[in-house]
Amino acid sequence: MPKFYQFILTIYSSIIIIFAYTDPSLLNPQLVKRFEYKLSFKGPHLAFKDGSVPFWTFGGSAIASDEQIRVTPSIRSQIGWLWSKNTMTADTWLLEVKLRVTGRGRLGADGMAIWFTETAGSGGPVFGSNDLWKGLGVFFDSFDNDALQNNPIIAVMVNDGTKSYDHQHDGSGQIQGSCIRDFRNKPLPIRVKIEYVNQGLTIYLNNGITQDDNAFELCTRIDGVQLPKTGYLGVTAATGGLADDHDVLEFITHTYTDKQTVVQNQAATDEQAKKYKDEYDKYEQELKKQQEEYKKEHPDLTTPYDEKSLFESEYDREFRTILEGQDQIRLSLTSIDNKMIELLGRIERLAITTGTQQQITGQGGSSVPADVARIQDINRVINSNTDMTRTIQSYAQVLTDLQQKVNHIQTSINNQKPIGTGQQAGTSNIDVTAVNEIREIVRMIKSETNSLLQKSSDQVKCPTVTGGNNSSCVGTFTFICAIAIQIVVLIGFFVF
Repeated sequence: MPKFYQFILTIYSSIIIIFAYTDPSLLNPQLVKRFEYKLSFKGPHLAFKDGSVPFWTFGGSAIASDEQIRVTPSIRSQIGWLWSKNTMTADTWLLEVKLRVTGRGRLGADGMAIWFTETAGSGGPVFGSNDLWKGLGVFFDSFDNDALQNNPIIAVMVNDGTKSYDHQHDGSGQIQGSCIRDFRNKPLPIRVKIEYVNQGLTIYLNNGITQDDNAFELCTRIDGVQLPKTGYLGVTAATGGLADDHDVLEFITHTYTDKQTVVQNQAATDEQAKKYKDEYDKYEQELKKQQEEYKKEHPDLTTPYDEKSLFESEYDREFRTILEGQDQIRLSLTSIDNKMIELLGRIERLAITTGTQQQITGQGGSSVPADVARIQDINRVINSNTDMTRTIQSYAQVLTDLQQKVNHIQTSINNQKPIGTGQQAGTSNIDVTAVNEIREIVRMIKSETNSLLQKSSDQVKCPTVTGGNNSSCVGTFTFICAIAIQIVVLIGFFVF
């Protein structure tokens, strides 16, 4: 008996392996797979800010969000639909749909459907779509209307536009293929693959239990299916006395084309591109010919223009750059001058305040020295003066570079021989004069900057206390001891 069960298990595993999903382009190398983005949607950013979905239209109770489209909420007697705006015209195609059907009760209703029909559907009694359709319908029926205990079920029905769906008996006698699968309230969304190759329709299902996205099992296969050459894709859902949330997370469409057809289409495209190029060359030649004829017929209206006058020369561009740099330096020095005046005013106010506090301390007999009370303000002034010194040094370096560039320009001008008319020579003399003026201005600014550096280095001194020989600055040993005491206090505080 154990060998018999092992034999049955081996046969079952082999059947599953044989009918497991395989990409048609791998089985047939002549097929070329193509992603149809106008017939697909996927989150995130599935919907626009206005709630619309690109290349799709929806209505009824359908609501589009950033991650999914809720075709119907868990409210009784609701219908919703979602249809593509573009048609699919391929003979071989593959649909990959990710769904989620959830409800609070043990039973749900009514269900949802995936469509490929000749015309876009509208709201109706067949899982939210109209009856008497022409094309394919894949139904996810949640409620057992015929009480045969065969629901939830996934059923396939191909209609030629003359059959009315028997909803009371769950389409028994009308469906061409089905499989009983419980797709409600799964921990993960279910994934369905609908493949149409060589008039053979195959349905694969991932039951939403495993996290492996490729764990598909065969649901049903139907041969000899005649579908329209052109059709719309859609998803609809409906609720009745019971209600479920019917969500669509992804709808991915791929089409397959024969390689020979692709090559022929590419050749036709290249030929058309060559034709357009020849037409463009011919038009360009005719345009040039018309321009020449117009110039001959109207010589007075065609005024020549000098291209050199329309563009800035290298010398003019360099000269303009120097002038802009001088203007920026002037503004920066003005700002530095204002800051220096402000700092001098602060130092004077600090000196007056320090003298007043020392007098009050001498009269009142307080034990707190005035230099300790104001040492933070004095350090702030010293740091600000140091930053100002560094800024002035950087501007001095910039001025030195500018002076070198001006010298180089003047050397080039002096070495250049006068060419052309007398007007051009006069322009050259004017430029030399302007450069000499800039050079003098740079030298003057540099001398003033050096004087500022010397003044700033002489101004930073340690003030002394009136009436004593001790300096008001903190010594190195005192400063280090104060920092050490603070560190010990902080460590003790954290340990405590």
